[in-house]
Amino acid sequence: MKFLYKLIILSCLLFSITSYAQIKGKCVDTSGKGIPYVNISIKGKSIGTVSNQNGDFYLKNKSIKENDSLIFSHLNFNKKIVPIPLIVKKIELTPKVENLEEIVISHKKRKFKIVGNQTQRGNSLYGIRAKHIGKGHELGKIIRVRKNKVYDVKNIQFTIERFGFNFATFRINFYNIIDGVVDLEKINKTNLIYKINDDANVKIDLSTQHLSFSNNFLVAIEWIDFEENHYLREIDKVITIPSVNHTGPMYFRSNKHPKWKKVRISNYNRSLGIHLRVEQYSQ
Repeated sequence: MKFLYKLIILSCLLFSITSYAQIKGKCVDTSGKGIPYVNISIKGKSIGTVSNQNGDFYLKNKSIKENDSLIFSHLNFNKKIVPIPLIVKKIELTPKVENLEEIVISHKKRKFKIVGNQTQRGNSLYGIRAKHIGKGHELGKIIRVRKNKVYDVKNIQFTIERFGFNFATFRINFYNIIDGVVDLEKINKTNLIYKINDDANVKIDLSTQHLSFSNNFLVAIEWIDFEENHYLREIDKVITIPSVNHTGPMYFRSNKHPKWKKVRISNYNRSLGIHLRVEQYSQ
């Protein structure tokens, strides 16, 4: 009888430990509609994911404990922190109220130029595998702005050299650099989400986004969703982006590593083959 009692106590303890190892729910707006691609992380821990296109999310990790908190962040919604265990499966996020920026009319001379790294095929930098996609995995390149100049971003271009999925969804993000440190908050006002289904030269028009920089900034590609191609070998289920030598370092982060990390790739100091077309003018 005493042994049975101990066994019941032990089972309860094990249940209490493992019951918080998996969490699932749905991110919705105030009308109940699912919010796609919300970044979700455990406060103070290297655990995270991104909601799918319907707003559903799932987290499974033995490190999740009862006193942890979930952080929900999205460009168009206010950040929300929810303690574990979740009281409701639906997490309602409230939209941000953005003030219109002041319109400035300038007659200063402008010219177009290409900044960043021109893509070089055949020099693959980084293989992005399925385990990284859907966890907010971002790769970034710093764009340096000339002194006393302003860059208005018109488009972004990069190349997918190998593509091992039926499709993959990514997001383009821009970040300020403050005192030499890459900021953690995106500065683009809208979610720049795109889908690809093959290897290709990617060119995205950003002329309507009003992205203007007078200081150095970071542009990043965030991989957030994919559909697996079951006919391919595991080694071929990868996305690769060509690199450019002697243009590093590269920057990366994810929900597991929310702070930006600087990485130098090989002795050639490679970085992302990514470049922007900007309109340049004097301040």
